[in-house]
Amino acid sequence: TRKNPQVVIILTDMVETTFQSYDPLPYYVNNVSDLDKDVVSAHKDKNQDEKRRLLAIGDKCDYDLYICINKSNHAFLLCIPVKENIFEGERDPSKVPDLVLCWKFELCYEHVELKMYKIRKQHKEFKDFRSLINRSYYVGRYLKLPVKGFDFAALASAPHRYGVLIGDCVEFSKEFCLCLLSYCSNGISLEKTVNERIQKASATGLSIERLSRTVKSSGFLGNFFLGGIDMSSFIGSRYFWIALGLFLCFLLVYPILIAILIVWLLK
Repeated sequence: TRKNPQVVIILTDMVETTFQSYDPLPYYVNNVSDLDKDVVSAHKDKNQDEKRRLLAIGDKCDYDLYICINKSNHAFLLCIPVKENIFEGERDPSKVPDLVLCWKFELCYEHVELKMYKIRKQHKEFKDFRSLINRSYYVGRYLKLPVKGFDFAALASAPHRYGVLIGDCVEFSKEFCLCLLSYCSNGISLEKTVNERIQKASATGLSIERLSRTVKSSGFLGNFFLGGIDMSSFIGSRYFWIALGLFLCFLLVYPILIAILIVWLLK
């Protein structure tokens, strides 16, 4: 059996943080640059004092958590704040007001050719995420949750082996919901409910087996069109240039084929 590869965290001059593996095989999460660099360092060093300091920064808030599936069967998480007199919370995310600021977390491709993952974090108004939701599963309400807790949970949820994205993004989402229990005030009382809701969601469609039935090419195409891939890395890979070359060839050949067809029909 193979031992786990050594993993280190690299902080570059541009404050970009990445997990870099020395294992010759494809690794799990290569890029965590969206996450707070201090959180990444504390997680890597297992520095509990620094972790407690970071978790004490800022106000704590209540959040409703949803696992969502887009039209390409890519799973992501929406963390929606519940604030008095602003938004009381809904189990149906379609009723969330457009201007509520939400957190979105997902596992996506960082580099397709090298089969590396990225944990993507976004903080936007709900209207920017609404169109991405094809199905959603309400997980629960996490009380008095520090904002840094999201990043710690995301790091702890990183997959321990590389599979296919359609499955890994689902498992990442489920693990994130469980890891986040450690950082809210009602984690102990909420744990049973969260486990039951995740199991129920798995039985009704939130599983690699069910999702892959509608996405036959689940390793790549099924997670490409609606957010399962980091486009910046895709543009820099050979797949982009191959696709671009084929597209240009099509543009050159298409008019000639049409002209030949028209001449043939007029004979």
